[in-house]
Amino acid sequence: MDYRCPVCGENLAKRRLQQAVVVRMQIECAYCNSRIQHNFHPAEIMAVVLGFGTFAALAACAYWLQSQSLMLYAFGAAMASALALPLLERVYLRNWPRYASTGQNPKP
Repeated sequence: MDYRCPVCGENLAKRRLQQAVVVRMQIECAYCNSRIQHNFHPAEIMAVVLGFGTFAALAACAYWLQSQSLMLYAFGAAMASALALPLLERVYLRNWPRYASTGQNPKP
């Protein structure tokens, strides 16, 4: 993943932990104060939706059938989807820009 600001080009990767606490679609660059937004890849969205859908379906079936093995499969699906996002980011989305410019002028 390319964590550089699209306006000034500074690397914003070290701010990821700070931004994970408060998730917003638009943030301000720490260096140039321009507004930038998260740029999600369709593969990321698909991985999250499929992972959560699989977990929810297996957990609902496990609750309905009172099956411990289905609950273990649901737990495995949740762990697999949690592993899929960082793996997808490092392998497939190496050059994908994480942030996109909103076109708004930086604050003075």
